[in-house]
Amino acid sequence: MESINIVADDNVEAPEQCDQAYEEEQMQYVPPELVGRPGNDSEILYHCYLIALQPDFSCNTMPRDILLATRARLEFDDETLDFELDVPRGSLKIRMKYVRHIKLTSEEVLLCQKFQVTLFRLLIDQNQNKLQEALSGSNENIEHAFLDYLLIPSTGSRENPSIDWTCVRSVLYPQETISDKHMDCCSNRVQGRYVHTKNGLICCCKLQNSLVVTPHNGIIYCTTDTLDDLNSNSLLMLRKGGSVTYKAYFAKQHGITLCFDGEPFIKGKHLFMVQNFLLGCRNQKTKVPTNASVELPPEICEVIMSPISIGSVSSFSYAPSIIQRIESLLIAGNLKRMLMADCMLNDMIPTIKVLEAITTKNCRENFHLTSLATIGDSFLKYATSQQLFKTHQNHNNGLLTEERTKIVSNLALCKLGCDKKISGFIRNECFDPKTWRIPGDNSQTYTLREEVLSTRIIVYGREKRMIKIKTVADVIEALIGVFICTTSERAALAFMKWMGFEVDFVYVQYKRPVAANPEKLVDLRFFKSLLNQYSFRDASLLVEALTHGSYVRPESPTSYKRLEFLGDAVLDYLITMHLHNEHPNLSSGLLTDLRSASVNNDCYARTAIKAGLHKHILHGSQAQRRRILAIVENFEQSSQDSTFGWESEPVIKILADIIESLAGAIYVDSGYDKEVVFRSIKPLLEPLVTPETLKLQPVRELEELCAKGKFVMKEAVRYDNGEISVELEVDANGATHTCQQSAANKDAAEKKAAMAILEMLKGNELHRRGHAQPRLS
Repeated sequence: MESINIVADDNVEAPEQCDQAYEEEQMQYVPPELVGRPGNDSEILYHCYLIALQPDFSCNTMPRDILLATRARLEFDDETLDFELDVPRGSLKIRMKYVRHIKLTSEEVLLCQKFQVTLFRLLIDQNQNKLQEALSGSNENIEHAFLDYLLIPSTGSRENPSIDWTCVRSVLYPQETISDKHMDCCSNRVQGRYVHTKNGLICCCKLQNSLVVTPHNGIIYCTTDTLDDLNSNSLLMLRKGGSVTYKAYFAKQHGITLCFDGEPFIKGKHLFMVQNFLLGCRNQKTKVPTNASVELPPEICEVIMSPISIGSVSSFSYAPSIIQRIESLLIAGNLKRMLMADCMLNDMIPTIKVLEAITTKNCRENFHLTSLATIGDSFLKYATSQQLFKTHQNHNNGLLTEERTKIVSNLALCKLGCDKKISGFIRNECFDPKTWRIPGDNSQTYTLREEVLSTRIIVYGREKRMIKIKTVADVIEALIGVFICTTSERAALAFMKWMGFEVDFVYVQYKRPVAANPEKLVDLRFFKSLLNQYSFRDASLLVEALTHGSYVRPESPTSYKRLEFLGDAVLDYLITMHLHNEHPNLSSGLLTDLRSASVNNDCYARTAIKAGLHKHILHGSQAQRRRILAIVENFEQSSQDSTFGWESEPVIKILADIIESLAGAIYVDSGYDKEVVFRSIKPLLEPLVTPETLKLQPVRELEELCAKGKFVMKEAVRYDNGEISVELEVDANGATHTCQQSAANKDAAEKKAAMAILEMLKGNELHRRGHAQPRLS
């Protein structure tokens, strides 16, 4: 079994410092539908799919359709598979549908493999250096599983496509003799006109649609036409003015003597570049390949493939990205079927959402797991918190938090994910076409080993890779998010139970010392009005929610800390889902930003002050009282336009805790009815942040600024005497900006340091602009 090394993050919180490098033998999976086993069958059954390519932009070369032939029938959510590739000029729409099954002889399979290996090696390498090695040998000598599918040029209508065998047989490399027979499409104008090439004397019709190489410089061209009015004696107009014959130009520039003066030149274009067309590049500055044509004397050309149209060559330049997306969807489909079977669920979840959940930002595609992980994280925290709250009724807030950390830490989630072999499904690298494996290419060495995941699911594993603990943890959270978003909380709980989490939402009575005569300690009428007419059935819960630790007395024996622990998780989940439901089409990552701007101490403390809750807190500390009043006064003098923001001074956590403890009290009092909680608390939090009103918190703003400006940012975290110190260093435009800040927790210290660095960068930018030299005309 190949190994996957899982390493801990450099920047982990103090509770997770025990997360040392964690190694577990795992595999990076390949979908079994694209894998074959050794055999000696004279006839092989393939399932045939038409891949139709439709550009939504004007192009000189219309790509032709491709046929994908696989040994197994592919399973997708719909009969047709639709997606888009991001190309420099716009979008290329891809539609794949099943056509029929076909039988190919072993000789025909070898022909198809030779075609795809030759064309892909030329496109990827832009030379023919690896062709001999790639085409040597055959799959007959392979004793292990191997990638087995065919990409074949299509001809005929989209309703009834067939293999373009003429194109498949176009490979002339290494030294096959070009047939003396004319092509059926050969026109009377060039009928019987022969020209000299590196391959010998051939008919012009063989050069009209072909791939040729000019050995003197190794450049490969797609030829499209014969230029009857151009030969070596024609004049070439020079860029700097003047003209020279082509014969003289080639002699001077390349040291080549053209010998066949009257033979017509051929028109060629540079070979298409294979790129990663899965990247979101529409808004990026991407170099668009030139469409300029060149005039080539046939005698300097060696024909590699003929006949093959430029449209077919264009299509196959997109094929690696197309197959990468298909392979990703297949591996996501296998994971989905495993989860459905092992979790005993009948709910159907979209495969594309599973793919999103296993795709990290490193892939640099138009989607990634961030938003789903945010939802899954909030539900996991909510489910775990309420379970601990009701099963450990004698635990204080500190013990509950410690227990929750053990359950939901990155290390714990990573271990569970590896035990269930989910880590092998993770997509954590940007697709690189240059390392793409071409089926049938014998120059690429790899080993695929069978891995049984469940009674129904078998995949194949390949080489080892490095992956971080947090990445595996994020994927587990994202998969929880998939169930929440596409099916139900019940399905999410079933998945969590299969993973190893023991949680349920069965109501358990809350037992603790109860406050006597609660109506004498709190204003019940005020809180009913404040909480959207919610009336507590057990008013002692309201007393507990307002009782600070300094006020614990016989008439109010319990502080709000346990309820705050519970309410924090409940509110987090409720607000996260509200934002998701209100803005369902958010781009990946924006939900996380909205949640961060809505669920934080700053926001909650402002809410508490606006509602006047600071007047109702039961506490026994005069120093605490003075501190609260100072913060309230500061708030009243500042902008009150919103209940959220990152620019305020550090607030007293007690004010934020009261909002959370109130939510926890309502949750328990209502019998774990979270919708009642949201109806009661939501009016206090309004107006909630929206994509239009969102202001990024300083750390995110700094990260985006560094990414945009290609600045290098470094972070160092130190723990000293219960305080956390964060040092940020940014190298920008040749200048180094450094700031160190300390706070009670990492987030606060990181925020303060980021704010300081942002001020430095903005000041430096203003200074730079003020001293910019005027441009000389």
